[in-house]
Amino acid sequence: MTDTDLLNEAEQLAALVAEHAAKHDRDSTFPEEGRAAIVRSPLNTMLLDGASWQTFGRVLATLCRADASFGTAWLMHQGAGTSFMALVNAAERAAFDTGFRQGAWFGNALGEPTSGNLFLMPLQQARRVEGGWRLSGAKRFVSGGEHAKYLLTSAICDGRPCFFIVDKDASVRVEEIWDPMGMRATRSQLLHFQDTLLPESRMLRLDPSQPNAVSAGLPWISIGIAEAAMGFAIQYAKERRLPPENKPLAELQWAQFSVADMSLRLEAARSLAMRSASATDARAPDFPILQMQAKVVANEAAVSIANAALELAGGSGYLRSRPLERYVRDAMSGPLMAWSGAVTRDFLGKALLGLQGPPPG
Repeated sequence: MTDTDLLNEAEQLAALVAEHAAKHDRDSTFPEEGRAAIVRSPLNTMLLDGASWQTFGRVLATLCRADASFGTAWLMHQGAGTSFMALVNAAERAAFDTGFRQGAWFGNALGEPTSGNLFLMPLQQARRVEGGWRLSGAKRFVSGGEHAKYLLTSAICDGRPCFFIVDKDASVRVEEIWDPMGMRATRSQLLHFQDTLLPESRMLRLDPSQPNAVSAGLPWISIGIAEAAMGFAIQYAKERRLPPENKPLAELQWAQFSVADMSLRLEAARSLAMRSASATDARAPDFPILQMQAKVVANEAAVSIANAALELAGGSGYLRSRPLERYVRDAMSGPLMAWSGAVTRDFLGKALLGLQGPPPG
């Protein structure tokens, strides 16, 4: 499919997802109708089929404009699922390629309760057994993990961090603790691994010079939320009429300045995200740095725009009958997702001052 075809497909799927977003947010239920639709869509295999990172980002922003929870869960599925390309074992690689294309769902189970933002630096030890290792421990914030057939996970094996694709079998127990402020429909539960097999044949040989869908996609989650909040603000300002003259809110200068500032922040975030995606497509040496910078700028833009939209809408925007209060809550998740703004600033500051250590995990 062409880029235009993929973007049109994203708009159609976004319409389906948006229809159910409020209910899933209210009930903290997973957007299963969206998952069922996207695994049958060419969007699900667009990265395997050669789509650019620029197009992938725009598709993700479109989905997140409709429902950031769904877009986030799909991004984590993409990051975990396409990791099969780094499998050492060729037969396993071919089998996962087939499974992914047939709609198998993957969960990203890398975060540990004590690891914070350092999700690529596992602390939990796995014990050596015949055919691989076994892991007992917990992984948190596994978006859509309840629906996953496979999990991307990690552990310390023979003294070094290793990464695997594993079956989500009976040895993996879901602890239902997900009742957050925002991103309620991601169902990012805590998973307990109970002597779970980490097969040696499913060990990944990760290449840090190669892009990962999650790192590339994170800025676009916030961009989608910012687009939704700004769209609400503009529509509300046009429709809301003020007594006694009955003129629209849009005619007030402060409202005009507010949406102008929203546009400036959004376009700045989009521009940096597109630059980051372009550098990723070209495998430019600075693409990891640009991805980190783009995430921070987009996170802050989404929070600022959503709050400004709420101020413009006033009490009407605060009502749960309006989607804006969901945009405000969802926007707050971006700065908390690894890498957080503080971790990114620490790394960038040290790099600029010649004190750079290894990139954060």
